[in-house]
Amino acid sequence: MSHPIVNTYEEACHSVEQLGILPLSSFIPDHPSLDSITLPGAWHTGTDTDPWLWRDRFAAEGVAAYGRFLGDRPLLISRQMFPLVSRLLAPPETLEERYAAGVLAKPTLRIYSCIRENDGIDVRTLRMLTGMQRPSDKSAFDRSLTDLQNTADIVISGISERLNEHGNKSGWNSTCYMLADRWMERHGIIHTPFTPEEAKKKVYAWIEQRWEESAVRYLKRKLG
Repeated sequence: MSHPIVNTYEEACHSVEQLGILPLSSFIPDHPSLDSITLPGAWHTGTDTDPWLWRDRFAAEGVAAYGRFLGDRPLLISRQMFPLVSRLLAPPETLEERYAAGVLAKPTLRIYSCIRENDGIDVRTLRMLTGMQRPSDKSAFDRSLTDLQNTADIVISGISERLNEHGNKSGWNSTCYMLADRWMERHGIIHTPFTPEEAKKKVYAWIEQRWEESAVRYLKRKLG
């Protein structure tokens, strides 16, 4: 599926709205990604036209939900589409019920609880508060964050800058997380009234009109 090259954040916002789901890199067959619809030389320039900076801006401004919703790779889901897709991804049970049933790891529940208590918490603080700062904890920590995004329990809400004692930027930015429900409330996104089955029909009908057949098949396999 071809798509025009975008050069500005505003053009990228329109593309996200038009496509509904936009991966950062190309992993959905025959479907555009933020990488494929922007110029290689625009990345990592640190300017307003840098797509690397747009990804967090989409989330921070409520243009699109940002996270690893379909596996390990990050993507954007438009604010119009996210209530429907999240209804398909979210299990009917609460986190506590999933943990009690033995289908959720204890560190995952601990991380979720910490995010619930600290809106927009950054990764460094999250690891500290959950006691998962050791190098040996990193794999379980990262896996838990991905699992919580795969079930649309949490989203990436933006970034925080690391500042030194003088208030100047020092080091890499840190990813921040928030409960998906609270992210939607913050940006005035209304929960869908549809059942999961109704939401699935609407998502499938929407993508079948706009996406290539191979991309439609991929998403259907992921969403079930």
